[in-house]
Amino acid sequence: MHIATTEHPLSETIGVSLVDGDAAVRHARQLMLRSQDYDVRSYATCAALLADPRSRDYPCIILDLEMEDIDGPALLREMRASGWRGKALLLDGLAPGSPMLREAERHGDIVLARNISDGALLTAIAGSIDRGWAGWNC
Repeated sequence: MHIATTEHPLSETIGVSLVDGDAAVRHARQLMLRSQDYDVRSYATCAALLADPRSRDYPCIILDLEMEDIDGPALLREMRASGWRGKALLLDGLAPGSPMLREAERHGDIVLARNISDGALLTAIAGSIDRGWAGWNC
């Protein structure tokens, strides 16, 4: 007899967009996130994320701020203008009080060190997810 349970790991139904221009870093993070049952869509550029209409369905964006094509705040403004209402984890080493940090905080985004550990990144993702998100299935 199989007993159904309503408990699921947080990541089981959560989509994460990952934007990083460094292919090795992007691939390693993608593998780590998938090993934790996240549904990951990865992009080498901000333009690629913006061009993918499915990216609006994912409640979390992990974004390396050292991107050449579009800067992080510009990407997030465009995503929000197109209806995305998730949160971003911005990977950088911004100084406290910087304009970019203040803008991120105003939207509930989180700025993290680029070399964040996998465990700390997973904790940040879990903390950024809005359980009222339309895609939440738990």
